[in-house]
Amino acid sequence: MFWLIAAILCVAVGLGLWLSAQYLIEERAPPLMGRLAAIHGSAGALLVALLWFTLYRPGPPVGRFGWTAFVVLAAALVGGLTILSFNLRGKPPNRMLVAMHAFVGATGAVMVAAYFSTPASFGR
Repeated sequence: MFWLIAAILCVAVGLGLWLSAQYLIEERAPPLMGRLAAIHGSAGALLVALLWFTLYRPGPPVGRFGWTAFVVLAAALVGGLTILSFNLRGKPPNRMLVAMHAFVGATGAVMVAAYFSTPASFGR
């Protein structure tokens, strides 16, 4: 399960950093930005779901660090859904909202990487 989560994490973070840089630098969206944003959002939602299943399954206790990483990524997911709601209404999202979503998502990605590198998570 770790390798699947790691691969999805790389896709979500890589696309997210590119998308946020494109949005914060340019005034208009590049042609494929909507499709790439859909892939980024789907990967992020799948990542949160897989992390929840990894943390919730029976076995040795996982501690609070894994759950904290889950909560941070869930907050990033809520921020992404807020950005999606702006886009569906035809309004541009606030740049600060995009920057905060990127910051919280990157923080969650680092926390997931740190969680899976601890001995307590080996075998998960």
